[in-house]
Amino acid sequence: MKTKSHVRFFSRAAHLDADIELADVFKIAIGQGALTTNNGQHLFDHVNAQQHPRLASRASSAHNRTLAANHLKATLCASFLKDTYEDMTQYFLEILEAAARHGLDPNRLIGEHKVSFEANDILAAGSWPNVVRMVSQSVFRKLENERSTKNLLQKMNAKLDLGVSAATIDAALPYFEIRHLLAHSDGKADQKFCDSFPAFGATAGQKISLDHGILQNARTAIFALVNEFDQQIVAKNVVAAGELQP
Repeated sequence: MKTKSHVRFFSRAAHLDADIELADVFKIAIGQGALTTNNGQHLFDHVNAQQHPRLASRASSAHNRTLAANHLKATLCASFLKDTYEDMTQYFLEILEAAARHGLDPNRLIGEHKVSFEANDILAAGSWPNVVRMVSQSVFRKLENERSTKNLLQKMNAKLDLGVSAATIDAALPYFEIRHLLAHSDGKADQKFCDSFPAFGATAGQKISLDHGILQNARTAIFALVNEFDQQIVAKNVVAAGELQP
């Protein structure tokens, strides 16, 4: 059995993988001349100057076609890491809400993350399940506001009393941190990243190349993380049976 949140996470991941595969197909086709069959003035067949002004402005050459294909694939690889992080946080938000509905000890749910609400907000919620959702979402936002992926994962592990291994968490962390570098420093490693993950082999000030090997390692580590969390969630009856599926 697995949680429905697990199924949604991997379904979204599959779509992201398919996008990268499609970009790779385009790159192969471009390299073989499949999209430039008419020897026209533009980079590719079917480029229309009004619809595609950026492509139309580039000189028609094999070099420029290769640059365009490489940039498309690199952009989608970066999106994979960014979107997978967002999907991971959505997974944990859903799990925390489901655990709270299933009767998670309030002291464990809240812990150090004290929350308070105005009386009118509670009354406006309209039902106890909505109040539980409001509380669990507020707790999760406090976790996110700590701006530490490691803390988020460790504290989710502790709040749900799962016992997920530190090694599994640590293995996924550099790939989540690459997302931060992509968002804030154009994918260039900083000294903090290099010091935190020396085995990764990054160099401060240089871009991290999102090649096939790094993406494959990211998939392996992140998917193992979600799988281990989910296995423990199911094994320890953290969420209701209605939240599970084969």
